Amino acid sequence: MSALEITISVIASFGATVGSAIVFNTSKYDIVRAGIVASLGWFVYLLIKNTSPSLAVAYFAGAFVVALLSEVFAFIFKNPATVYLLPGLFPLVPGGGMFQTMEAAVSGNMENALSIGFSTLTAAGAIAIGIAVASSMAKILNRIAKERAIKQTEKFQNK
Repeated sequence: MSALEITISVIASFGATVGSAIVFNTSKYDIVRAGIVASLGWFVYLLIKNTSPSLAVAYFAGAFVVALLSEVFAFIFKNPATVYLLPGLFPLVPGGGMFQTMEAAVSGNMENALSIGFSTLTAAGAIAIGIAVASSMAKILNRIAKERAIKQTEKFQNK
């Protein structure tokens, strides 16, 4: 995939995300932020997809970036992470794979349906794991930061 194709794809993912954020009635400020989150996640997905033999690794990395940025934006802008996470995942969702699975199953090509279905479920699982890992990391880091703040407060109160 050339740099131009990647750039066009990232811009398209931004547009698709902005459109879905509008449908979800997201605030005007968060619409652009959700588009940025999705674009960066899609960019990471494309980079890893082109360099890794495993598509699941690319889906994991893309979802991880989207979830991590969603947590960061949620902290910075005092919103729930889902405001950025849900629209941000739209470019990554393997909807085409589900369509191809059903098309192959309906046409009687069960071997192809099982193959495509397995890779689609693998992608969905990788996305779920990427979200879970990023959310867990954010919660752990948040807890550590709170504990440090409490220790600093106690330290100043004891002086």
